Amino acid sequence: MFEFLKTLLIILWIYYALKLVVRWLFPRMIPWMMKQLLKRAAGSNNQAFGSKKGNPFGPFADQAFDTKQEKKENPKSKKVVGEFIDFEEVED
Repeated sequence: MFEFLKTLLIILWIYYALKLVVRWLFPRMIPWMMKQLLKRAAGSNNQAFGSKKGNPFGPFADQAFDTKQEKKENPKSKKVVGEFIDFEEVED
């Protein structure tokens, strides 16, 4: 019986200790995590668009973009597969 109470008290002590740590830690951790996310987002944005401040397109500014796109012609099959039969519904 004493071992059961000892185990129960240890579990309750751990539960309340974690509860206090979480109440103290999370309000301080969330702003830090948000700062890290903003730094990461800004870093990936600079990496993707180049670090040139005057040019919003960064490394893509030198590429020429064609407004005309060539149509791809798909060769159509000339093979005759079968005859088309149009079925009509018959009322009984």
